[in-house]
Amino acid sequence: MNHLSRSFNYSLRVSARARHVRLAIKPFKGLEVVIPKRFSKKKIPHILQQHEAWITKQLEKHQKSLQPVTIPGSVNIALTDTLYQIQVENSDRTDFIEQGNDLILLCSTDEQAVQLLRNWIRKKARQILIPKLQSLASEFSFTFKKTSIRSQKSRWGSCSSSGTISLNDQLLFMPAETVQYLLIHELCHTRHMNHSTEFWQLVESHCADYKLQDKKLSKGREFVPAWFTQSLYR
Repeated sequence: MNHLSRSFNYSLRVSARARHVRLAIKPFKGLEVVIPKRFSKKKIPHILQQHEAWITKQLEKHQKSLQPVTIPGSVNIALTDTLYQIQVENSDRTDFIEQGNDLILLCSTDEQAVQLLRNWIRKKARQILIPKLQSLASEFSFTFKKTSIRSQKSRWGSCSSSGTISLNDQLLFMPAETVQYLLIHELCHTRHMNHSTEFWQLVESHCADYKLQDKKLSKGREFVPAWFTQSLYR
């Protein structure tokens, strides 16, 4: 029996590389429909109807991640084992004030508050991660040109052939020993731009339990609080 498909909210993306229509549930965003160039948008409702059961099942599975981002009452910087209490004050200003272990977010909307909290995390990452990297480089006689701090969805760190080491600000939520391994890992890439036997021998010479820490790093997303992960994908 024919029946009308339920309606779905979705984002549409036209891709020059796409050869067929593709449906995907994007983390914290919902349904995305990718279509090739010159594909008729009028056909989309029929395609959604054909895949209604799959879409419904996937959206239900990801329902938690589709909830609005909420500001936490506190943030724990695991790397330094420091707990900060969060206060949000309604204000025409958009800024944050750090007073000891209290962080005050001055803003007028929840969206601004989330962005301020992420900005603060980025600032703390610069204050904490860069000195740690410089200290390890000095201790183990490594050299690098500069450091950048970014919010990345997948990579915890990288080292370019020009000597720039990029670090993920979400490392603040990781255990100290795991972060130290990641920093050593990237410093070793200043000598070996690969994952050769020589590279891993160099890593092991400065971090004996690197295999254990590498396993922890592979599960690093488990350490990142939900509010940060949600905001990263929005």
